Amino acid sequence: SGSIPDTGWQELLTLEAHVDGLKNETIYASNNIMWQDIELMSQAVTAFSGVSESPDVVQALVARIMINSMTIATAAFDTIGSCVSTTAALLNHSCNPNCIYQFSEGSLTVRSLQTIPEGGELTICYVDPRSTTVERQKELQAKWFFNCTCNYCAKRLTCGQPDLPPSLSSRISAVSLSQLENEGRRLQDEASAAPADAVEILSRAMALFTRHKEIYPLWRYPWMSIRRDLKDAQISQGNWASALGHALKTYLYIDPVLFPEAWIPHRAVETYGLLKVMLEILHELTKPQRNEQLLHELWEYKIDFPTVIRHLSDEVERASNKGFGPRSPIARDLELYEKEGIDFGKSDWQTELTKLRRAADRMVD
Repeated sequence: SGSIPDTGWQELLTLEAHVDGLKNETIYASNNIMWQDIELMSQAVTAFSGVSESPDVVQALVARIMINSMTIATAAFDTIGSCVSTTAALLNHSCNPNCIYQFSEGSLTVRSLQTIPEGGELTICYVDPRSTTVERQKELQAKWFFNCTCNYCAKRLTCGQPDLPPSLSSRISAVSLSQLENEGRRLQDEASAAPADAVEILSRAMALFTRHKEIYPLWRYPWMSIRRDLKDAQISQGNWASALGHALKTYLYIDPVLFPEAWIPHRAVETYGLLKVMLEILHELTKPQRNEQLLHELWEYKIDFPTVIRHLSDEVERASNKGFGPRSPIARDLELYEKEGIDFGKSDWQTELTKLRRAADRMVD
């Protein structure tokens, strides 16, 4: 007996635990590390709950929770927790999914990304769809123990784009490309472990790809994700001009390639992130003791921030309503921005878009 109804408990016990796979470090070294975490958590569960079940039973239960849990995230996809839904856990994976899940006001909601015929399978993406086929397959095998056979993996596509564009494969050897990307990922992991030095470390990672920018696509993983991490690191240090440059690069040149529809949730979230950077910069430039250094860094671009903020706010609202629903966390945040009473500018969007492209091209690589 307990807080979980008997039917819910039985449903939980039917979920996959993959105990043997997690114990088998010959499959992936990360599995053995994960199993060590499961053993430690199982010991803690036993010690603090007072259950009399055997270690094997408790370990299998913890494994089920870790394998089948859904990430609880903020409107910006920042992880804040996890939960287990025995119904949602039945959703299968596709790298080209027809659904997305979200949490809002204490509920888990599954929304369709396209028209699904009656009786059609509902799928979500277990991993970052922007990762290359190799990276997606590696992560899926490491945690869920299957090889994806979706149409994107079969054709080696990432968000509909070829994993290895001709411009890249014809100019750099497979070995050199692998070395380049492995070093980029290593530096990315190093930055994650040392937040205080993240800007310096990620800048070095960016430089690796900048040297190949004539042939290496901006949207390809890991350059794209390194840029995202560097933007976040710049924000944490208050480097708003650099953060703006990277956010603009994503908004103008990366997301339109990966997600042609502006309402696709991953693209909407990045646009929402750009909006928040714009709002913070406007605050820095208009507060009583304005940020003179930031004003100097942005002066040459003559951006009308109120006009851009108005356009981005409208764009995010439309995208959020379609991709997330009218009561999503993003929609609620937009309502708060509206209440701030920003005096929106009078410039036109096309004029400002030209300025934004110039800023993105000159501020960062």
